[in-house]
Order: sequence, then structure tokens, then C-alpha cells
Amino acid sequence: MKQPVTTSVNSVLKPSESKRLIDAYVEPLFTQKIEEAKQLDSSYATLWQSIQQLYQAGGKRLRSYMTFLVFQAYSERPLETILPAAAAQELLHLAMLVHDDIIDRDSIRYGVQNITGQYRDRYQHMVDNKTDREHFAESAAVLAGDLLLTEAFILTTETNTTAERIIESQKILAKAIFTVIGGELLDTEASFNTAGAAHPLVIAEQKTASYSFVAPFTMGAIFGGAPTEDREILQKLGQHMGIAYQLRDDIIGVFGNEHSTGKSADGDVREGKRTVLITEFERLANEAQKQTFSSLFGNQSITSDGIDQARELLTESGAKAALEETIHSYTETSFQLIEKLSISETHKATFRDLVTLCLQREQ
Repeated sequence: MKQPVTTSVNSVLKPSESKRLIDAYVEPLFTQKIEEAKQLDSSYATLWQSIQQLYQAGGKRLRSYMTFLVFQAYSERPLETILPAAAAQELLHLAMLVHDDIIDRDSIRYGVQNITGQYRDRYQHMVDNKTDREHFAESAAVLAGDLLLTEAFILTTETNTTAERIIESQKILAKAIFTVIGGELLDTEASFNTAGAAHPLVIAEQKTASYSFVAPFTMGAIFGGAPTEDREILQKLGQHMGIAYQLRDDIIGVFGNEHSTGKSADGDVREGKRTVLITEFERLANEAQKQTFSSLFGNQSITSDGIDQARELLTESGAKAALEETIHSYTETSFQLIEKLSISETHKATFRDLVTLCLQREQ
């Protein structure tokens, strides 16, 4: 289903321009899906409205921006030719967020109620049992995520390119989903399978780098006709940026400002998420610090004072500083990889700006 596009961007794209371009494309899609769902049942339309509300609540649309940037670096064709494929990255991302919130038992995203939260309220007067109500609310969220994944694949077929490239783009999406689900599983099991848990850096590469960076980069490279050598460099760049992005997310997940992030900053400690930040703490902390932290980490009933104490321990042990240094190392490697690309200096500068935007963020 092709959406009408009235804006054309021929100069090097800025994030704000990319966001406007994507939103102008996606919003009519949601409107159409709501109308189609109404033909089946009003409750189904409500689910699509909930998806639309969550999409509108926030998001920088960075993944579609990455797809555009890479495409622009290698092709002089209008951005509109790959607009559906770029939009698919955002639907994939939203699907992953919806499912990730279920796994993390979060009800807030972008400062508003996520799908689970919306449906928990919706079912408040329909389902008396709290456990059942939570189950049905999470079920609605699972279905919402599934719908978004389906639409992401459909959008790739609307891209103005060859059938071969469309098939290749769908393989990229499928591989990204395959990898991120593996990463999510390992991340979930790491909370209790401490003896045989995968290293958090491995989880970061699978859970975040695969679909948030590698997929957008390689998608843009395929549609833009990038040479094989550059595609390999872009894949490495995506892996390094994706890992560093997740490490930054780990810091924000504990030390972030909830008003800025729109997401709870105590969930990682409360859920006992074994991130690289925690790995660094275990490596650097003394026995007294470890003993105190163990009484706080993974404590579902932890107080706000307990959260503050956990943050102090992570800082005093040197874990936070060590993780910042690791992020810096990945950042420098990313800059080095950009220099190896066979693109103009103008586009290299834009890529460097992207690295800074993604890896030095506070939300």
C-alpha cells in the first residue's frame, strides 16, 4: 500500500527532516489500518488506535534515518524511492519495544502508558481478577507487536526497487528479528541463569545492534547500491555502534532522568538485569559494596532510597566510569570505520554526527 508523499529531500538529510518524512508516511498507514479493523470489530480498531497513540508519543525515528543516510551516501535517487523500507525499520523497532516492555514488566514508554498499560486500564472494569487482567493486557500487547512485525514486511514490498532487492531487504528484516529474539531470550535468562548466562556484550550485539543498526545500515546499502567492501564495513560499524548504544542505554536505565527518557529508571535494578554495568561492578567492587548491592539488586519491593543507594554503589565502585570508557572505545572504533568507507567527506561527516547523536545521548 503506497502512501502519498509530498516532501522531497535532496540535500544531506537531517534527523528532524527524516522524522517528518517518516511520520507523514506512517500516520496514513495507521489511519487506514484503524478503518480496516473497524470492519471486523470496534475492539480490533481500538488495538490499532493504541498502537498509533504509542507511535505518536515519542521516538526519534533514528533507524529510518540511518537507512536514509546510507542510501543517500551511495545513490542520487530520491529518498522517496525507499521510504516504505525506511518506515519498516520504525515499525520493527516499535514492535520490539512493545514486546520488550512485556518482558521487562514495564507499563510506561515515552512517558505515557504503553500497550499493556493502556489495556490494563481498559480492562479495569471488565476483569475483576488482577492476575487475569494483567494477562489479558499483556496478551493485547503481544498481538500489537505481532501486527507491527507483519506490517514491516509488507512495507518492504512497497519499495520502488527491483524484486531482488526487495527479497534481500526482507531477508535482512528476518535475520534481524531472528537475532534480536535470541538476544532477548539470553537477556531474560541472565536474570536467573547466572552460572551459564551469556556475556552482556554478546547480548547487546544480538539484542540491539542487529536490528537497530546493522539492519538499517545494510538495508540502505543494498538499496543504494553500495559496493560489497563498504557493506562489510557498514555491518561492522552497525555492530560497534549498536553495542555502544546498548551500553549507553544500560547507564540511562539506571541513572537516566525519567522525565527525559519517558521510562522508569529503576526497572533494571528492580528486575535484576545483568547488564555490562553490573558485570563491571562485580569486577571492581569490594566485598562490602557487593554485599550491600546484593540486597538491593533484583529486589522487587526496593524503595526509592534503595535505588539511590544502588546508584551510589555503581558510581563509587568505578563501574559507571569503566562503562563510559568502554563506550568511548567503541565510539573511536566507529569513527575509524567511517573513514574506510568509499563515500564523500560530506557524508562521512554526517555519519560522524550520527555516532555522536547515538552514543553521547542522555535519553
